Amino acid sequence: MAFSTPASPMHKHKKPQGLFGYLIGRKNFVAIAAIAIAAVFVLAALCAPWLYDWETTTRVSLSTALLSPNSAYPLGTDEVGRDMLARVVWGARITLVVALVSVAIAMVIGVVIGLLCGYYENWFTSLIMRFIDGMIAFPRTLLAIIIVTIFGPGILSLTLAIGISTIPANVRLFRGPVLALKRRQFTTAARSLGARDSSILFSHILPNTMSLIIIQSTLSLAEAILIGSGLSFLGLGPQPPTPEWGAMIAASRAQFTSHPHVILAPGFALFLVILSFNIIGDALRDYIDPRSRKAL
Repeated sequence: MAFSTPASPMHKHKKPQGLFGYLIGRKNFVAIAAIAIAAVFVLAALCAPWLYDWETTTRVSLSTALLSPNSAYPLGTDEVGRDMLARVVWGARITLVVALVSVAIAMVIGVVIGLLCGYYENWFTSLIMRFIDGMIAFPRTLLAIIIVTIFGPGILSLTLAIGISTIPANVRLFRGPVLALKRRQFTTAARSLGARDSSILFSHILPNTMSLIIIQSTLSLAEAILIGSGLSFLGLGPQPPTPEWGAMIAASRAQFTSHPHVILAPGFALFLVILSFNIIGDALRDYIDPRSRKAL
C-alpha cells in the first residue's frame, strides 16, 4: 500500500508587527524604555501650562530659596525659591519646541537643496555644493554663536541658529542617495514615459528617502537639544526668568557643592532626553534596515 507523504509545512518567517513588535522580538527593552521616557517628557511639555502656571515657574520667593526636595517641592527650589519641578517641566516645553522647529527648518531646506543638487548636475549646483562644503568645514557651534550674536539672544534666534547650522550636513547627507536613485530603472522608466522632473523628484525619489529622513530627524533632535542647551549655558538662549535647561545649569553652578539638586534636576533631564532620542534613532535605523529585520 502506498502511503502519501504529507507535505511538510513551509517555514514562515513571522515579521514583527510595527516598531514595538520588532523591539519586543529583539528583546530591545532599552529602546522601549527610551521611547517611554521620551513620551513622558513630550507629554509633560504639552501639559506644562495645565500642570504649573507661569507665575509659579518664575515667581521669586527668597523665603523658600534652596530647599531640598520634599513633599511640597519634589525637586526642591532654586537660589531664588522657584519650584525646580515646575521649571524642569516648562524647560522641557521650551527645549523641545526649539529642537523640533529647528530640526524641521533644517530638514525641509536641507532635503530640498539636496534633492535639487543631486538631481541636477551642472555648474550652478556644483557651486552650491562647494559653498555647502565650506559651511561644513566651519565649526557648527561657532556658526550658531555668530547667528545668535547677529539676531540677539532669545528663543527665535536660538531656533534659527540651530536650524541654519544644521542645513549643510543635511544637504550633503541627502544628495548622495539622490545621485544613486536618479540612475535607478524606475526613475529612467518614469522619465522615458514623459514624467516631469518635479514629478520624478517628489513622487519617485523623495518617497524612497523617507526612511533616511525619519532616522536623521530623530538623531538630529538629540543634537539640536544639546546645541541649544550649550548656547543657553553660554547666555545666548532665552533670558531669565525663562526656564531653559542649559540656562538653569549655568545659573546653578555656584550651588553645585552646597545644594547639588539645583543643578542635577535640569542636568539629569537633559541627559535623559538626549540619550533617549539617540537610542530611539538607533532603534529606528535597525528597524528600517532590511538586513536587521531578517536577523530576527
